[in-house]
Amino acid sequence: MAGPAPTSLAGRAAAPMDAAAVLFHDAPLAIYLRAPDGSFLEVNRAMAQLFGYDSPGQFLEAMAAFPDQHYLDPASRRAVLDELAATGFVTGRQYQAMGRDGFVLWVEESARLVDAGGDEHYYFGYLRDITAEKSTKWALTEAEEKYRAIFEHAVEGLFQMTPAGRFVTVNDALCAMLGFPAATALTDDPEAAARLFVDDGTRRGLTLALEEADMVRALDAELRRADGTRIWVSIHARAVRDGNGRVVLHEGSMVDVTERRLSQEQLRQSLARTSLLFHQTVTSLSKTVRYRDPYTAGHQDSVSRLATAMARRLGLSADEAAGIRVAGQLHDIGKIVVPVRYLCKPGRLVGLEWEFMRQHAQAGYEILKEIDFPWPVAAVVWAHHERLDGSGYPRGLSGPDIPLGARILAVADVLDAMASNRPYRPALGVAAALEELARHRGTGFDAAAVDAARSVIRDGLIRY
Repeated sequence: MAGPAPTSLAGRAAAPMDAAAVLFHDAPLAIYLRAPDGSFLEVNRAMAQLFGYDSPGQFLEAMAAFPDQHYLDPASRRAVLDELAATGFVTGRQYQAMGRDGFVLWVEESARLVDAGGDEHYYFGYLRDITAEKSTKWALTEAEEKYRAIFEHAVEGLFQMTPAGRFVTVNDALCAMLGFPAATALTDDPEAAARLFVDDGTRRGLTLALEEADMVRALDAELRRADGTRIWVSIHARAVRDGNGRVVLHEGSMVDVTERRLSQEQLRQSLARTSLLFHQTVTSLSKTVRYRDPYTAGHQDSVSRLATAMARRLGLSADEAAGIRVAGQLHDIGKIVVPVRYLCKPGRLVGLEWEFMRQHAQAGYEILKEIDFPWPVAAVVWAHHERLDGSGYPRGLSGPDIPLGARILAVADVLDAMASNRPYRPALGVAAALEELARHRGTGFDAAAVDAARSVIRDGLIRY
């Protein structure tokens, strides 16, 4: 390739060279010279490498044999040559080309007609590999189309909303769920979100949660539909932040959970009624003793409160404490089998009288064992007179064979009995009761239960 010789630089020995030729062959861009008939006259190394050849010579040899071979569609070659012939230039023509090993790439070709003087003409052009650009663009386009398809056809209501509460986009499912005819009914109204939320605190809570945690899952919110009716929705949303970390968008989904909420409310009301009925039944059972022995009825209520407080102090769960409370209310129900003259006897029971009284634990178990309590109430009532050292009754259980609830109840039973007036004696006082319990702590009575009783009395949770 002809051209002016370079000017030598001072102080450096330089061989004469053709600068234009150097630029042509060393340029990183694929450059060619081709005849008006389309045949290649010269290409640079970048051009050869673009199509998988080791040298320009190999490329020219291959093209001479098959001029169309690097065009995936031969019509592309014809179109380039026709445009060059008609206008003298081609700018940014994009088409798919095929390399030596069959790989396909996208190229962008630009060329112009060069008048070399006389009747000599040739085309000077270059190609740019735009495969990566095309791939990226395709990927983005495909992702956008997939997102659009998902957004438009999703069953869930989808939305994008500014932190200030203005809907940016909503899909058809959300419009249908809320009873609006078109998305614009929501997106054109800057106050739409504020009007939708029945409780504005829920919307502000959603905004705050997304600001702090970026993600909100299964947030139930009550919304107003277009016709004024209300529905419950479950919201899943995330925060979209800009480069400075500022939340610029909330996007997510809403699912109508009105039926679920109604079912939950009905279930809650049903459970509340069942719970009320249960406690009314327990209270009625407890009162059956009151008509025969007023001392025992009041004693059961007091033991129930004390044992429940002790259970909580021992770290038992609310459910376990509830079971102990019920057992306390019913622990002496078996006394209905004891003759009234023994229950109200103003003196100590002796002989057969005491044997009758001892039967109440077993009788209580027999009365309660067929009731399907959610706790082992019958077993606790059965064992509330057992002692750790095996000296109790009715079975002489010892140590860990005595249920925990019964060990707690045993302490509460003795403390309340000693601290209260009884038919056969006046109250001995709390101090005497605690002293008696301390004397048998770890032998007759559970040590932790004794400590819990002392603790709740000391803290004023139970007063006598």
